[in-house]
Amino acid sequence: MRFIDFLGAKQTWVAKYGKNSINAEFVSNLLSTVNAGPLGELDKQKLHVFCVYSPLQALLSYFIGSYLGLTCAVVSPRSLNKLLDGYDVSKLGVIITPIGRKTPVLPQKVKSLELNYSPTLVATTESLQPSDSKAQFVFCTSGSTGKAKRVVHCETRLVNNAKVVSSYLGLTQTDSSYCVFPMQYMYGLSTTLCALHSGSEISYGEFVSPSLVASYAMKNHVTVLPILGEWSYELSQVWLSGFEPNRLILLNASDRLLQSQALEVMPWATAFWNNLGQTESGPRIFALELKQFTDLNEVCHNNTVSVGYPVDESIKVKLVNKSVDTGIGNLYYKTPFKMVGYLLDCGDVQSVEAFSDSGDLFKQDEQGRWHWVTRSSHTIKVNGELVPLTSLTNKILNFEAVSGVGYVTNKKGELCTFVESSDVNEALHTELTSLMTHTLRGKRSRVSLVPKLPRTENGKLDLSELRQRSL
Repeated sequence: MRFIDFLGAKQTWVAKYGKNSINAEFVSNLLSTVNAGPLGELDKQKLHVFCVYSPLQALLSYFIGSYLGLTCAVVSPRSLNKLLDGYDVSKLGVIITPIGRKTPVLPQKVKSLELNYSPTLVATTESLQPSDSKAQFVFCTSGSTGKAKRVVHCETRLVNNAKVVSSYLGLTQTDSSYCVFPMQYMYGLSTTLCALHSGSEISYGEFVSPSLVASYAMKNHVTVLPILGEWSYELSQVWLSGFEPNRLILLNASDRLLQSQALEVMPWATAFWNNLGQTESGPRIFALELKQFTDLNEVCHNNTVSVGYPVDESIKVKLVNKSVDTGIGNLYYKTPFKMVGYLLDCGDVQSVEAFSDSGDLFKQDEQGRWHWVTRSSHTIKVNGELVPLTSLTNKILNFEAVSGVGYVTNKKGELCTFVESSDVNEALHTELTSLMTHTLRGKRSRVSLVPKLPRTENGKLDLSELRQRSL
């Protein structure tokens, strides 16, 4: 399937943002005007970029890219420079921005084009004539640990992965999703595609605070809600005021979900899915529904909830360099939904092997469930032994005032730990420093308390900024 397969008279999906909404009929009428304008003349051998300011503009851009069979990226103004950093401008096509918006500063010789995303449309009976070529969409990794990578996905793989997800979630036309995650990243896009597959409604919002997300879900009869684990306490505090949903499917959009976080919001969920995917793999590799367990302890490892099982029988996973003592190894996966490859600065696409390194350490329990342990890069050598930082993170997060932890290593080889805390005081600093010294067996480390950790657009810690602070 392609994006354009979600068009037609029988399609019932609706996408909303504020007072605006679009549906299949609106998109079809818009696409019927595309070939007659400059968009129909774009060089399909080059990378084109839609620089958008709202979720509906992003969704329309994906449909346009699919209709024209483009290689394109959909980004916000904030992400544009990250995408273009180092890219050969001779391989770059047009930067497309909404009409009436100021065009971002572009590299020399790069052309821009204004597009009216909300024209006055006249219904047409003419059938659409989409390109036979499938679109290739380019996504940026978060760039939290270094220069962002450009990941190329074939549209059919993304759409097919979302079909699997929509199916196991059991979505129907009567569902109503609420999403505050950007459309140019996997979780926002996957949530949208699930709504399109089920013919249901999806509403978008700007993230301000977890409490506002909780209030919106209460007041608007939301049935599908992707959240971050770290929101759980604030969500529960709002919902304690009297929230009794008949149907509420919660989806964890965090890299990992702590047992304590899951327990905070479990009372309101009719289904709660923990899952895992990467920009490179497509939105989902693993998933596990948590409400089926009366005791979450049986599906947790070091207070982290299991990500479950592969979501489709076609997905194969294995551990490489597996420790005989701990059972922990590097997770490699093979999936029909993963990326085509990496888009290099020169414009070439670097293909990937059949099995891809996830960059994560995993272990498997006796029931066959998979457990995320830590990022492979989130280990530190202590007396010749690689020690995962996950257990240390869990101990730090147990402090009531602490809401986040980030690690980087400076030029001296010291581990620099940045702790997000609502209470920045010397007593807490001393206690955390003592904990670090004990856990790392005397290895030198530095602890910094900050009121807020820097984050990327999709909510991940921006380690590149932390690294600058540690110099």
